[in-house]
Amino acid sequence: MPWKKQFDVEAAREKAQAMFWEKGYEATSMDDLLIGMGINRGSFYDTFGSKQELYTETLRQYDLVHRRTMLLHLERDLGPRDRILALFEGVRQAACGRKGKRGCFLTNATVEFAGSNSAVAKVVRTAIEEIERFFCSAIEDGQARKVIRTDIDARVTARTLLGMLLGMRVLARSGASPEVLGSIAQQVKQMI
Repeated sequence: MPWKKQFDVEAAREKAQAMFWEKGYEATSMDDLLIGMGINRGSFYDTFGSKQELYTETLRQYDLVHRRTMLLHLERDLGPRDRILALFEGVRQAACGRKGKRGCFLTNATVEFAGSNSAVAKVVRTAIEEIERFFCSAIEDGQARKVIRTDIDARVTARTLLGMLLGMRVLARSGASPEVLGSIAQQVKQMI
């Protein structure tokens, strides 16, 4: 009969994700993980493989639950212009909230080491490409409906919005004021 885990794997993974999100990969030690997850070293390696594998898995899970789900809701529930504005407003509100300083896990991973780790880079690259497509699709849809300016290039504007969104998330992590973040969201309204 196979050995049964003596801990809740999903709960342990969620605790690890919270630590990685808050502190980053490098600043989260194995001891931090073991204590925070409430498991021993052997169980950790048997279940999660390595710190790097766990980090990448928690990043993928974050992407699925947070970013993809949010974009799907926006696409389903709002018109093209409103979905873009709602995304920026949501980032602004989250950044000004109680947990705002921790930023976006994907953006944090990008800043920390997406360029030096192929597994993380793949998760981040996929997310960034999907966000760009989200913006481009919304712009093209909005232009067809005459609710977004037709004198702008959809692809170029999508890339600009992507840069603004990522920049807004980095600024939020660094503790930028609500006024700074609000001015970015306001500029998006004028752009589109």
